[in-house]
Amino acid sequence: MYSSNKTFYIFLSVALSLLVHILIFMISWNLTIRPGIASEMIQKPSKFLKLGTITLPSETKEDFKPQLKQTHEPVKVPDRYASQNFPGNKLADPSGKAGIKNTPAPDVFKLPKSPSDGAFQKILEIDGGKLEKDRLAQNRLIVPKIPRTGSPDSAGGGSGIGEGSAGPIELKLRVPMPLRNPNMPTPGSRLLPDENLSNIDSLMDVRLFKHIDHDGNGFFRIDISPRKKFSSLKPFEKDIVFCIDTSGSISKDKLVEFKDGVRKALQKMNSGDRFEIVSFKHKAFPLFGELKNPDPALLEKTDKFLKRLERSGSTDIYAAIAPFTDPKMKTEGRPFILFLASDGNTNTGEVYDSRTLINEISNRNQDNLSIFTFSSGLNRNPFLLELLAYRNRGENFSSDSIKKSGLALENFIEEVSSIIVMNLDYQVSSSLADDAFPKKLPHLYSQHTLSVYGKFPAETKEIGLRITGVDSLGKRQELVYAGNLEDALIDDESLPKKWALQYIYNLYSRLTVEYNEDVKNEIHKLADTYGLDVPYLDKYLLKYQPPEEEKPDFKDIKMEF
Repeated sequence: MYSSNKTFYIFLSVALSLLVHILIFMISWNLTIRPGIASEMIQKPSKFLKLGTITLPSETKEDFKPQLKQTHEPVKVPDRYASQNFPGNKLADPSGKAGIKNTPAPDVFKLPKSPSDGAFQKILEIDGGKLEKDRLAQNRLIVPKIPRTGSPDSAGGGSGIGEGSAGPIELKLRVPMPLRNPNMPTPGSRLLPDENLSNIDSLMDVRLFKHIDHDGNGFFRIDISPRKKFSSLKPFEKDIVFCIDTSGSISKDKLVEFKDGVRKALQKMNSGDRFEIVSFKHKAFPLFGELKNPDPALLEKTDKFLKRLERSGSTDIYAAIAPFTDPKMKTEGRPFILFLASDGNTNTGEVYDSRTLINEISNRNQDNLSIFTFSSGLNRNPFLLELLAYRNRGENFSSDSIKKSGLALENFIEEVSSIIVMNLDYQVSSSLADDAFPKKLPHLYSQHTLSVYGKFPAETKEIGLRITGVDSLGKRQELVYAGNLEDALIDDESLPKKWALQYIYNLYSRLTVEYNEDVKNEIHKLADTYGLDVPYLDKYLLKYQPPEEEKPDFKDIKMEF
């Protein structure tokens, strides 16, 4: 009984619920919404899109034809450009007799049709080597003269440009190719920044030397030496690092000379200079761990440090130099110099292959650090010492005799430590730029001569040189020189050899970046032509091959049981 009553009430509740919902639906269906309320409501889009088509009138296509036709008509030149020499206006042909066929009316500008390949004229040759001194001084790129091949008519013969030609003049943009290695020496002729420059011509002694071959072609050398009195150019306050090789390959006498030369050079440092000393063998041992001013207390500490140095162990040159190639080590406005006293016979460490070491240090350095190398005696690696200095804006000095080489090291340090203009850049007469060396100049020193070598063809009359840099006050300085070859000093046959040696160093630099058989053959050819020795070419500049692992030989091992 209880179960039947329960079922009855369930059905009754369901029926009543349905009845209520039906009534609500019917009421809402007949409900009318006022117009004011409808405008305030947000209308949602239908689930289904209604697509339709629009039929365009047939005359629409015809209306566009006049407009399309007009786009092919010549464009009129605005009044503000009427005076300029555009192709087609009056100034294009002052005589009024245009040599180009189908010349448009004077008041319109029309792009010419592309002519055939044979119709082009080449750009007129520009010979920067014949510029006068005042023109050479202007801050612009001097482009080598371009031979006018394939041009039947000469503009210098009296005919106007474009007259008698079959098409417009072809202008070519000369874009420099990017270097594979950013640290490779830069060309001797390139665009310098447009800045206010002070002239230092009167503060320098510049001499031009020449040697002329039997065919009329010749070689030149320009020497730049600061005059003894240069009150307007004060030496920089600088930072110097002395790296002394104390490995087992350094003889006892050689180490004594190294220490003696550094000790005496320290006594001549200015109070505003800073220094650090690093001894190295299988690892580096810095004295201070930072750059210090040379006060009496520190010099005494340095002297004790030098006296304790003894030779032993293997040689890791990379570990001694690499930390100082970090850009954070250099202070803006202060030259940063490293002197390496070593035999160059590196044989251990992270990098010990000579070619790889030179390339790694140079790539890390990016010209922040000038590296000078010194050695004495015959047991040395000249390839590493010379190329490491060459690629890092430094120089190498070697003494065949160990005896009194400490004095030579002292003089060498003193000679290149007094910097009056740094970060040098230069240009030479454009036609001579490719054969001018070195491609990257060191700093300008008060007691040191700067030299630029080059070649010139027989028709050359004058050689122009422009050098820029920064002085100790942060001012840009400029030297402009134009030398007449007729007045040049005569040099002997050693000048071609010195030029060839500079060229070979440049090729060596390319080989340290990437091995190339053609470059190596070119070095051999230069050496044969000019009678030069390249004893370390085949010893150090070989295609790199990873060393093979030594496998143990068990044949001679006796087994005991």
